[in-house]
Amino acid sequence: MFKNGRWHQAGCRALVLFMTLIFVPIAHGDSRRIVVLDPGHGGVDTGVVGSYGTYEKDVSLALALEVRRQLGSSFDVRLTRESDRGLSVTRRTELANSFHGDLLISLHGGGGPSRDINRMTLFVQREKKRGVSREGDDWDGVHRAYIRESQVLASILKRSLSLLDGYDGVNDTAVPLRLAKGAAMPVVLIEVGNLTNPREEGRLEAPGHLERVASALVEGVEIFLSR
Repeated sequence: MFKNGRWHQAGCRALVLFMTLIFVPIAHGDSRRIVVLDPGHGGVDTGVVGSYGTYEKDVSLALALEVRRQLGSSFDVRLTRESDRGLSVTRRTELANSFHGDLLISLHGGGGPSRDINRMTLFVQREKKRGVSREGDDWDGVHRAYIRESQVLASILKRSLSLLDGYDGVNDTAVPLRLAKGAAMPVVLIEVGNLTNPREEGRLEAPGHLERVASALVEGVEIFLSR
């Protein structure tokens, strides 16, 4: 095709480049940060049942779907469940790790003997005292490096949620958190309101209220991941 040697070499290089562009797959990976949402309970595990029969499992899923809707344009949002199915706590953690999440938020509704209390509560993993290692510490120890970031995430979410009207306050506390065991990311579990309070039960069934709660969560996530 090319009579001149230099033209022949140039032609070969062009052919190699052309073949490379055709046959080498171009990566189209999603570089967005990954937010994992865990709607609490599901399946036969209803969670708290409100005074008028509202299931915690339904509220937590509806809220998770709304948070995903609001966050979806900016982040890659994954859910541990998208329907009414049961999952063990360990399986939820395993799924979050398989998603390579940048954070994990577990959504719940609170409950208790009092029909008047209406608070939100955020839970993070409690730091263990250093001592003799026990069986299972390797799995538990995975999350140890993320406890401080979990505390930061909880603090940011608390500020956002505290701006919502109609609540007596927002608590945050450190407890032995089963979901955090083995989680390779910051983890916060949130009880978004007291379902055994009839007034709050009605609000948690209202799409407009869930949208406002979701917006507060979205604001906190955006602040945390943009630091």
